[in-house]
Amino acid sequence: MDRIRTRVCLIVCCLALAGCVKPVDCNAVGELNVGTSTIQDANARLGKPTNQSLGEGGTSMLRWESTTHVYTGGGSSTVIQLTFGSDGKLMNKSCTTKVIPPLVKEPAA
Repeated sequence: MDRIRTRVCLIVCCLALAGCVKPVDCNAVGELNVGTSTIQDANARLGKPTNQSLGEGGTSMLRWESTTHVYTGGGSSTVIQLTFGSDGKLMNKSCTTKVIPPLVKEPAA
Protein backbone atom coordinates (compact mmCIF):
# COMPACT_ATOMS: atom_id res chain seq x y z
CA MET A 1 0.00 0.00 0.00
CA ASP A 2 2.87 2.39 0.78
CA ARG A 3 4.36 1.82 -2.68
CA ILE A 4 1.06 2.82 -4.30
CA ARG A 5 0.82 5.98 -2.19
CA THR A 6 4.40 6.87 -3.05
CA ARG A 7 3.76 6.43 -6.76
CA VAL A 8 0.52 8.41 -6.68
CA CYS A 9 2.28 11.22 -4.78
CA LEU A 10 5.12 11.22 -7.30
CA ILE A 11 2.72 11.42 -10.24
CA VAL A 12 0.78 14.29 -8.64
CA CYS A 13 4.02 16.20 -7.96
CA CYS A 14 5.21 15.72 -11.55
CA LEU A 15 1.91 16.97 -12.94
CA ALA A 16 2.01 20.01 -10.66
CA LEU A 17 5.56 20.88 -11.70
CA ALA A 18 4.72 20.44 -15.40
CA GLY A 19 2.27 23.31 -15.05
CA CYS A 20 5.06 25.61 -13.78
CA VAL A 21 7.00 25.65 -17.06
CA LYS A 22 6.25 28.72 -19.15
CA PRO A 23 5.96 27.76 -22.82
CA VAL A 24 8.09 29.85 -25.17
CA ASP A 25 6.49 31.51 -28.17
CA CYS A 26 8.10 32.25 -31.54
CA ASN A 27 5.89 35.35 -31.86
CA ALA A 28 7.82 36.97 -29.01
CA VAL A 29 11.05 36.58 -31.01
CA GLY A 30 9.51 38.65 -33.80
CA GLU A 31 9.21 41.54 -31.35
CA LEU A 32 12.98 41.56 -30.79
CA ASN A 33 15.06 43.56 -33.29
CA VAL A 34 18.59 42.73 -34.44
CA GLY A 35 20.94 45.60 -33.63
CA THR A 36 18.72 47.29 -31.03
CA SER A 37 17.15 44.74 -28.65
CA THR A 38 19.13 43.90 -25.51
CA ILE A 39 19.44 40.89 -23.21
CA GLN A 40 17.12 42.70 -20.79
CA ASP A 41 14.52 43.06 -23.57
CA ALA A 42 14.72 39.31 -24.28
CA ASN A 43 14.38 38.40 -20.61
CA ALA A 44 11.39 40.72 -20.26
CA ARG A 45 9.61 39.08 -23.24
CA LEU A 46 10.66 35.46 -22.71
CA GLY A 47 11.50 35.11 -19.02
CA LYS A 48 14.65 33.51 -17.66
CA PRO A 49 16.56 31.51 -20.30
CA THR A 50 16.89 27.75 -20.01
CA ASN A 51 20.58 27.98 -20.87
CA GLN A 52 23.13 30.79 -21.25
CA SER A 53 26.70 30.54 -22.50
CA LEU A 54 29.55 32.86 -23.41
CA GLY A 55 31.12 32.73 -26.86
CA GLU A 56 34.16 34.19 -28.55
CA GLY A 57 34.76 37.92 -28.39
CA GLY A 58 32.36 38.50 -25.51
CA THR A 59 29.23 37.26 -27.27
CA SER A 60 26.44 35.64 -25.26
CA MET A 61 24.09 32.92 -26.43
CA LEU A 62 20.76 32.58 -24.65
CA ARG A 63 18.42 29.66 -25.21
CA TRP A 64 14.82 29.01 -24.20
CA GLU A 65 13.26 25.57 -24.55
CA SER A 66 9.80 24.24 -23.85
CA THR A 67 7.84 21.13 -24.68
CA THR A 68 4.08 20.96 -24.61
CA HIS A 69 2.28 17.67 -24.89
CA VAL A 70 -0.87 15.79 -24.26
CA TYR A 71 0.44 12.59 -22.72
CA THR A 72 -0.38 10.17 -25.53
CA GLY A 73 -1.64 12.67 -28.08
CA GLY A 74 1.61 14.26 -29.22
CA GLY A 75 2.59 17.89 -28.86
CA SER A 76 5.42 20.23 -29.81
CA SER A 77 8.91 21.27 -28.79
CA THR A 78 10.06 24.88 -29.24
CA VAL A 79 13.63 26.21 -29.05
CA ILE A 80 14.51 29.91 -29.19
CA GLN A 81 18.17 30.85 -29.55
CA LEU A 82 19.43 34.44 -29.40
CA THR A 83 23.01 35.64 -29.82
CA PHE A 84 24.09 38.98 -28.36
CA GLY A 85 27.28 40.89 -29.11
CA SER A 86 29.77 42.16 -26.56
CA ASP A 87 27.76 45.41 -26.54
CA GLY A 88 24.67 43.49 -25.33
CA LYS A 89 22.74 44.05 -28.59
CA LEU A 90 20.97 41.26 -30.45
CA MET A 91 23.05 39.89 -33.35
CA ASN A 92 21.10 36.79 -34.42
CA LYS A 93 17.81 35.13 -33.56
CA SER A 94 16.11 31.84 -34.37
CA CYS A 95 13.03 29.96 -33.28
CA THR A 96 12.29 26.34 -34.18
CA THR A 97 9.18 24.34 -33.39
CA LYS A 98 9.01 20.59 -33.97
CA VAL A 99 5.85 18.52 -33.84
CA ILE A 100 6.00 15.48 -31.55
CA PRO A 101 3.87 12.66 -32.99
CA PRO A 102 1.32 10.91 -30.78
CA LEU A 103 2.45 7.84 -28.87
CA VAL A 104 -0.80 6.06 -29.62
CA LYS A 105 -2.00 6.00 -33.21
CA GLU A 106 -5.67 6.26 -33.99
CA PRO A 107 -7.14 3.02 -35.37
CA ALA A 108 -7.77 3.02 -39.11
CA ALA A 109 -11.39 3.61 -40.03
